[in-house]
Amino acid sequence: MNFSERDSAEYLHTLGRLYWRAGNLDRGLVFLLLAARVAPDDVAILKTLATVFIEQGAANRALTTIDRIAGLGDEFLPELAALESRALWTAGQFQEARDTFSDFMAKRSEPSPTAPVGS
Repeated sequence: MNFSERDSAEYLHTLGRLYWRAGNLDRGLVFLLLAARVAPDDVAILKTLATVFIEQGAANRALTTIDRIAGLGDEFLPELAALESRALWTAGQFQEARDTFSDFMAKRSEPSPTAPVGS
């Protein structure tokens, strides 16, 4: 991705977030979908897109987006569990949502292997 594409994706992402935060989910979604088209591997854009899908009740689209993020690398998996839990809850899969959130909380409370001792 060249500099211009990166700037375009960032601009579209910002517009999408602004419209979404202002309560205009449909318009925000359009800008976020365009941003994801320009930068399909941008995790920040995809996370925002998944969040908007959840708020619109499009749980299956959110779960597809979360799977796409997970496919980009293992380093994103722990933080995606909370987002996945929300999407599952929205989809009406309450027990699976609880299990996913419990796993997230358990992993979150584990000490980080890179954290200094005593922190």
